Amino acid sequence: MTIPKTQVVGQSFAPARTISVMRGFAQGPAGSFFKSNHPIMVEIEGLRLLNPSQIEDLLHSRRCLEEVKMLIEEEADPTYICRGNIRIENSYYRLVNVDLSRQESGRTLKADLADPLDRDEGLLYTDAEDDFIGQIEVKEVGGTANGRLFLSRGIYSGRYAVRLEDSWEARY
Repeated sequence: MTIPKTQVVGQSFAPARTISVMRGFAQGPAGSFFKSNHPIMVEIEGLRLLNPSQIEDLLHSRRCLEEVKMLIEEEADPTYICRGNIRIENSYYRLVNVDLSRQESGRTLKADLADPLDRDEGLLYTDAEDDFIGQIEVKEVGGTANGRLFLSRGIYSGRYAVRLEDSWEARY
């Protein structure tokens, strides 16, 4: 069987796994006479990067799709990229340039916020810096993440203090 040379393998959706869901509050905006607590939720997904040539080689070896899937899942050191979204009250924003890292003292999440996310859209963005409307940075220690949130425009524009309850997944 000959496998046609198409872009389907290279453009197929990578397996995604939820890495973290954090819920809490953003207090602010800073400098405002009326500060309030806004409920927020941060969801981070890890997308496993697949090498199209590796998949093509496995398919050429006349293995069934289940075997190919199993071999890919058993890869020793898979590569992941992160993406996500943040909900502030009832408004959703994309998280891009997500940096999720671990240190001995805890875990850190840094990400840029992109334009408001229509829940019917995917998590794609144009990657233009003009699309960034804010940043979030939190550090988790002992199950609670504290940090800051900044939004440059929109209904929630301003600087906020953030406190999130942690539910980080172990697999990342």
